[in-house]
Amino acid sequence: MIALLLFAAQASASRQYMISITNAAFQQPFSGFFVAVHNSAAPPLYVLGEAASEELAILAEDGDPMPLVQAYNASKGVRETFAFTEGAPYFAGDTANIIVDVNSRYPYVSLATMAINTNDCFLGLNAVRVFKTYTEVIDLPGLDSGTEANNELCTHIPGPACNPGGNLRANKTAEGVVHVHRGFIGINEGNEDLTEEELGANGQPLSSAGYTWLNPIARVVIKKMK
Repeated sequence: MIALLLFAAQASASRQYMISITNAAFQQPFSGFFVAVHNSAAPPLYVLGEAASEELAILAEDGDPMPLVQAYNASKGVRETFAFTEGAPYFAGDTANIIVDVNSRYPYVSLATMAINTNDCFLGLNAVRVFKTYTEVIDLPGLDSGTEANNELCTHIPGPACNPGGNLRANKTAEGVVHVHRGFIGINEGNEDLTEEELGANGQPLSSAGYTWLNPIARVVIKKMK
């Protein structure tokens, strides 16, 4: 009986992991992160080919993780959830180091951040099993939430490529489902009819050469600490 209790205690004991996310994209800084530790009863962060949740849409369009934090706080199967913003925004080469505690009952981690010089590009881990991992490396693609059209206008982009205030929506012509992002195309290059608000902070349309990326957009290293 004592041996069984000891085994159960060891199985449920928490283990601490460092999750390090490094930005691999030129001119595509990342916002603060949504983070959740959970089990299989929790809802998925996203499903490829299906519509994004309203909370994920807000993160992907505005870089705001708090609606996701609040939604997961109210969900079944969640041990903890929080926003990690220390050092944000994270530019190319920057690394966000996030510490989580997992155990056999709550072995999964989900996290997400926005590429903020876009309309609605995000990246993240979707229910990755961390418990009993020692070291794992994951390369992440940029994903499109499908909730805003990629018009590449600064009136709709919140990042530093644009002047402050780029927070309008282009939802009516959005793709509608989560999918792999096609990158920054530069569709407005050479357009002389843009308003001052639609132009970049440098007074020019945002260009593909300045803001696109080739996947992976980020590298994640998961490492057991103790």
